[in-house]
Amino acid sequence: MRAPQAGVIAALLASTAACGSLAQEQPAVIASPTAESRAELARVVAAALNGQPVTLADDALTRDSVLMIERRTPPGPQGRAATGRTLEAPERFTLVLRGSQCVLVRVADGRAFDLDVAKCVPAAGGAR
Repeated sequence: MRAPQAGVIAALLASTAACGSLAQEQPAVIASPTAESRAELARVVAAALNGQPVTLADDALTRDSVLMIERRTPPGPQGRAATGRTLEAPERFTLVLRGSQCVLVRVADGRAFDLDVAKCVPAAGGAR
């Protein structure tokens, strides 16, 4: 009976290790944003959106770990924003700490983008 017990113990240890690695990921916010960290965030978000330029608030991801990017209303024939609604859903990103690495995750497809300049801290309130 020792062999089956060893298999059960090995499976429990493996699942505990997997849970431990997931527990190291936590919602985060950017601490003390700088011009460089804001530029990095804008570059990463634009890259995640296939090069589409974005405009971000200076305090983006400094109070909340979620970033919503709405599509711009296309210009009308006279160059001003066309009337009507943009029916596309906004893009959602979450900022997380994976160990000590600050990572921006595009929720739609789970793609992760490391932020090297921005310094992150755990978000107040823990997991969301």
